[in-house]
Amino acid sequence: MSSTDFFLGLKDLFYWLFQNTLEPTGELFWMGSLLLGFALAGYWMYRQVQFNKAAENDPNQLK
Repeated sequence: MSSTDFFLGLKDLFYWLFQNTLEPTGELFWMGSLLLGFALAGYWMYRQVQFNKAAENDPNQLK
């Protein structure tokens, strides 16, 4: 078995995965990924504001 066989097998696996998972979902997968990304970015910004407030109220902070 050579590396060519390995990479061709990997190509076939990814092609099969695309054909059987991503194509049937259509736009649903990408829209869900985008909405999840926005939700996680919003949560991150919310937590960052909390951390900044805690840092401003702590006089022992190294800055």
